[in-house]
Amino acid sequence: MTVEAVIVRDPDGPTSLWVLIDGEPVEVVESCVDAGAGWDWEDWTEHRDLILGRASPAARELLLGVLDGPPGGQYVEGREDRPWLDPAA
Repeated sequence: MTVEAVIVRDPDGPTSLWVLIDGEPVEVVESCVDAGAGWDWEDWTEHRDLILGRASPAARELLLGVLDGPPGGQYVEGREDRPWLDPAA
């Protein structure tokens, strides 16, 4: 089996993603973890909760690990010392 991913990233806009398995397009649920500059804490937590809420159980488990201290997180403004993951979730 061959899996191909075509990613088009606009630094000032959305990221587009297409996935093909053995040359056939499949549905994609994109979960982008990019905690770099430009995020404030409220927007970041809204994004975090959105991607966790629509993820499959396997993807959610993977995302929980990635989101608990994402790369670039030091640039998220207004976080203070709050935990990356919602303790109630």
